[in-house]
Amino acid sequence: MSLDGVNIFIKKIPLLGFIAKIQRPHILPYIPKLIPVLRKYHVKKIIVEPTKETDPHEFQTYCVSVSKFISIHTEPFLPTKTIFVDITRPEEDIFQHMTEAKRRAVRKAIKNSVVIKESHSIHDMLAIKNTSAGLFGSITTYGIDKLWNIFYPEHATTLLAYHNTKLIGGILLLFYDGIAYYWIAGASKKGKKLFAPTLLVWEALKLSKKRNTKRFDFVGVFDERAPKQFSSWKGFTKFKEGFGGYNAYYPTYKSNTSAS
Repeated sequence: MSLDGVNIFIKKIPLLGFIAKIQRPHILPYIPKLIPVLRKYHVKKIIVEPTKETDPHEFQTYCVSVSKFISIHTEPFLPTKTIFVDITRPEEDIFQHMTEAKRRAVRKAIKNSVVIKESHSIHDMLAIKNTSAGLFGSITTYGIDKLWNIFYPEHATTLLAYHNTKLIGGILLLFYDGIAYYWIAGASKKGKKLFAPTLLVWEALKLSKKRNTKRFDFVGVFDERAPKQFSSWKGFTKFKEGFGGYNAYYPTYKSNTSAS
């Protein structure tokens, strides 16, 4: 739902009841309007996350005011750090800004006869992601088919990697407001040995450029400001750092406020 031009997501969580999320809004909704809406939907807790432009003092004051009526959670659910690649530059320049290891991996993947194809179906992407994620792979792709139905065809596509016609990797890309989002990716063990993930990203960068996007967002990396959070992301953070991007940080605010 929308309030004062701000999207508010409300969902029922088993055993916890209804929770609401307001994530990186351009404005903070007017509290006298917000609280009746939350009460109408029997929301037990609200999650609020600021954008980079949010004034820290204003945000903290807002959270304290909301907490007088409902439990509020301000620790981040969205990644607080990401990597952007500027894809307005010439293609050769983008390639040269990648590390030597990544450029070499692209060449090796091509030499290994890895073939990248754009797909207009989400099913193969989900299959390779589930395989690469292991026993609980289906958890990582829960709801992605619904997301695909919302964004496709104008704002979503998939790139799939093949070796001898066998699917070995894939990336789901989302496009919005001049930004390409590296939403989910996966590869089989063979795909990783053949350097398919690196070639997939390179082809994703080129495709995103052709679609006239300005930035490629890797959608989250390890944030050294909070070393205990997302600590398992260190591995793929190193992978993403090799493509010549720059770091972008979002505010991190913690709050122990709760409903009185």
